[in-house]
Amino acid sequence: MLRRCLLLCTGVLAFAAAPVAAQDTTTAVRPGMTEADVRTRWGEPLAVRRVNDWTYMFYANGQRDFGYDDVVMLQGGQVMDAVVRAPGHVYLGRSSSPPDRLPEFSPPRPPRPSDGPGAVTGVRVNAPITPPAPPRPED
Repeated sequence: MLRRCLLLCTGVLAFAAAPVAAQDTTTAVRPGMTEADVRTRWGEPLAVRRVNDWTYMFYANGQRDFGYDDVVMLQGGQVMDAVVRAPGHVYLGRSSSPPDRLPEFSPPRPPRPSDGPGAVTGVRVNAPITPPAPPRPED
């Protein structure tokens, strides 16, 4: 009886673990990986764009009807987010664009009064630096 119970429990555990084992995570990208890690997992990207501290790696996803490639976003050299549609690309973090999210219209925001014509925003003005006085000639 004990042998039969152990055999049954082993079978149930093996069946329950099958979906986890079926997911191959050897090519998965996860938060915290470096650009080199992503290239090792997914190969060379179609394009790489860098803006300030951010790096964007674009990969073909075979779904041109969407108009977007898969993209991995790194900040400070570490993966922060990914938008993935290709079946062979897996992102183990929480994507900012999950697959079941449908596109929706985002209306432009109305300009703020401070954004009017001639407004200057995002500029820091420092006080002028006074140069040191020239040395006085000795008598």
